[in-house]
Amino acid sequence: MKISLHKLGAGIATFAAVLAVGVGLSTTTANAAGTKVADISQYQGNINWSKASKDLKYAIIRVQHGSKGDAGYMVDTKRNVNANAAYKYGVPFGQYMFAEFTSVKDAQQEAKDFYKRSNSHTKFFVLDEEKRMSSATSSEQTYVNAWLKTMRSLTDKPLVMYAGEYYANAHNLDFSKFDGSWIAKYSSTKPSVSGTSIDLWQYTSSGSVSGISGNVDLNKIQNSSVVKSWFDGSATSSSSSSSSTSASYYTSVSGVSGVKLKKTAYEYKTTLFSNSQRSTKLTAGKKVAVKAITKNSKGAYRFQLTNGNYLTANKAYVSTY
Repeated sequence: MKISLHKLGAGIATFAAVLAVGVGLSTTTANAAGTKVADISQYQGNINWSKASKDLKYAIIRVQHGSKGDAGYMVDTKRNVNANAAYKYGVPFGQYMFAEFTSVKDAQQEAKDFYKRSNSHTKFFVLDEEKRMSSATSSEQTYVNAWLKTMRSLTDKPLVMYAGEYYANAHNLDFSKFDGSWIAKYSSTKPSVSGTSIDLWQYTSSGSVSGISGNVDLNKIQNSSVVKSWFDGSATSSSSSSSSTSASYYTSVSGVSGVKLKKTAYEYKTTLFSNSQRSTKLTAGKKVAVKAITKNSKGAYRFQLTNGNYLTANKAYVSTY
């Protein structure tokens, strides 16, 4: 049976997700008072964010569904209201889009629209990949790859893919180039996706969150360090002119022999971190040797590694030794 996080149509019940209590998640801005994370869309109506923030630790907010011409196309009418309210009440959040890919060009356009419509305070982006369109002719992975490449060219924030267990296996979805996996399976048995380590498991749809009417979907964290990294960083888009002021950087290599990764990051061939120049993926805990530090044309500092590649000097991502 296909598992869907995001039910469609007016009057359908709420879409929300709650992370397991006590995983020690944190954020570099404010922490909300509660322990839950809810997936939010316009179908939640007018949320009482004052109440919700006391029950929530994190939120994931919908931005759009499909693209123009798709039967289910819509831009979420509450995307800005919810994002701004979450930020106001100190609830760190990510954002998601429900994909209805019909071609490579369509996948690229959905990514561009998603990024353009997203909120500057979002911590990460989610591709909700759970619907195969009847007009699609290429493999679903071809469209996923096009979306991912486009998003990598637009942002350095984490990119996560969501899918139901059955759908992910049926279409042989590859999560390896994403910064996390979010898998749905409404069961007491943990999901299993071939070749994929499950980071977040959506296991039921009968939870609740204060300030939000109706049932909410609940999740259990399977990889706390990965899920933590989605929410606690101060990563900003590589195309953003404000990246140098919104992040705290190391500015010198005096007395420094190397850096240790606090969370997943990438090596790049140049100091301007574009997707075409991306090289090795480094996971949390990895140590690499550095030989210099430089400041790029946008004011962001980069460590030059002994292999000649460059790595962010953002203190949210690395520590020195």
